Amino acid sequence: MRVGITGGSGFLGKEISRVLKEQGHTPIIIGRRASFDTEHEYCQTDYSVESLDKVLFGFDALIHLASIRGAEGNISDFHNNEIITENIFKSCVNSRLNNIVYASTIAVYSDSNNIPWSEKHIPSPKTLYGVSKLACEHIGEIYHRRYGLNIKSLRIAQVLGEGERKGFMMNTFIDNAFKRKSLNVIGKSVAKREFVYIKDVAKAMLLAILKPEIHGTFNIGSNTAYTNLEIANIINKCFSNKGNITYNELEDEKMESSLMSSLKAYKVLGYSAEYSLEQALIEIRNQKLEVRSV
Repeated sequence: MRVGITGGSGFLGKEISRVLKEQGHTPIIIGRRASFDTEHEYCQTDYSVESLDKVLFGFDALIHLASIRGAEGNISDFHNNEIITENIFKSCVNSRLNNIVYASTIAVYSDSNNIPWSEKHIPSPKTLYGVSKLACEHIGEIYHRRYGLNIKSLRIAQVLGEGERKGFMMNTFIDNAFKRKSLNVIGKSVAKREFVYIKDVAKAMLLAILKPEIHGTFNIGSNTAYTNLEIANIINKCFSNKGNITYNELEDEKMESSLMSSLKAYKVLGYSAEYSLEQALIEIRNQKLEVRSV
């Protein structure tokens, strides 16, 4: 299959491109900027319908990753996500391309008193990013009803992997453990969060495009959640930094629990997470060691 990937030059896009190529498919990266990547075919677009019509013709499937995370200041920070997504769906109609995967997020949920969340739970995002992603899901529903586009909206848990944007707790912990530094755990560490390894996410997207007749929303996670203190201890164990933790339980950890059920994805798409948190961290550690040895 020829598979277009919007935002394909990013963290997740690179991994799904690798997996597609490994499985004998042809990934085509779609983005705004000119690419110097000679490994994959690349198509440049400004994401207008006119531009996309020239790009999307002749594809067998499309994976839509392109998204602005924004600064959580105003909903206007995220409007481009909705405009770009509708333009993509319009162009898919024009190009008769109806096998689409949309990368949504666990952030469409929020009721921590009712976990694990299934797709039957009413979404209630608490962030503007989550609102924007949910709006794009609804746009997809409209285009499915009107034009028959089979859009698989994958609600992805927090993604874990080497190459993810720096500054978040998980990657800060990993980098500190690799350097034999202390991991600073803030708060009482009561809330538990779900993480999913990037290779499992890429596998889910591959399984989704292999089901061109399927449409709907699917939770993609690991079915396991951890407190920040548990995460710190597991990371230190995997990186041989055991016990190197500072723990300030007097501060507010400023987070709520999050956990999804991926049972529907298992039944319909055949997805289940292959990597435990420990297995993912050991692989990340080995990747870091390989880079350091070069």
